[in-house]
Amino acid sequence: MADAIIQAAGMGPPREGESWQDWLCRRANAYRAALLAHRDGARIVATARRLSPEAVKSFEAELAVMTAHGFTPALALHTITTVTYYVNGFVLQEQSQPDALSSPAVSSPDLPDPATMPTLLAAVHGGGALLGDQAFACGLRTLIRGTDFSMEAGAQ
Repeated sequence: MADAIIQAAGMGPPREGESWQDWLCRRANAYRAALLAHRDGARIVATARRLSPEAVKSFEAELAVMTAHGFTPALALHTITTVTYYVNGFVLQEQSQPDALSSPAVSSPDLPDPATMPTLLAAVHGGGALLGDQAFACGLRTLIRGTDFSMEAGAQ
C-alpha cells in the first residue's frame, strides 16, 4: 500500500529546464497530496518496511539529477530525505489532528489569559494556522532556502 501511495505522487527527477528548487517544491506538494488522498497515508508510508524496485529506481534517478545540478551524492540524499520526512511528519499531524487545520486555540481554561499572549494572538489572527497549505508552504520554503545556503557553503 505504501508503494502505491508513493507511486501515485508521480515522483521522479526534475523536468527539462526545471530548477531543483521548483522540482523539490512540486515533488513535496505532489507527495503531500498523495498522502492526504489516503486515510492514514502518512502513517502507512512512514511505517513501511521496504519499497518496490520501481520506487528505488525512481529515487536513484532523482539523486542522479540532483548531482547533475551540483549536489554531492550525500547532499542530494540528505535534501530529498529531509523534504520527504518533513512531508510525512506534516501530513501525519494533519491526519491525526484534523480540527487543528484552523488556528490554534488561544482561549482555554488550561491556558493563561489571552491578554498575556499578545504575540501569539497577533500570529493567530494574522493567519498563523499550525497546519494547512500556508503553514506547509512556509516550512517547505524554509527547507529549500536552507538547502540553497548549504549548496553555497559547500556543505555535505
